[in-house]
Amino acid sequence: MAKTPTHLKVTLLIPLTDNDGQSFDLLTWDWWNDRLTALVSGFTDHGVATGWWRGYADQNRVIVVVVKTMREVRALRRLLLEACERFRQQAIYFEYHRVFFEEVQEGPSP
Repeated sequence: MAKTPTHLKVTLLIPLTDNDGQSFDLLTWDWWNDRLTALVSGFTDHGVATGWWRGYADQNRVIVVVVKTMREVRALRRLLLEACERFRQQAIYFEYHRVFFEEVQEGPSP
């Protein structure tokens, strides 16, 4: 088992509506899915979560990605800068930190 973190876990909160409560069209979601899957080989969509910020509640898709390098983290940050415009947001939640990661697989017994 690794003694130091081997990967980076990135969490993104993508709003379901803009600040006026307007839903995003299918073209916006297609753009998002195309761009995200062009950057990473896989991610987990944890579904919808309600968040509170300065007295305002909204709903967001919670996306978690595990990557190996800071280069990949920076690419995801650049994607969010584009997403701010597409999703009509001043800011989008972006969190990353080092993690221990492994793929537990069934294999031959020792």
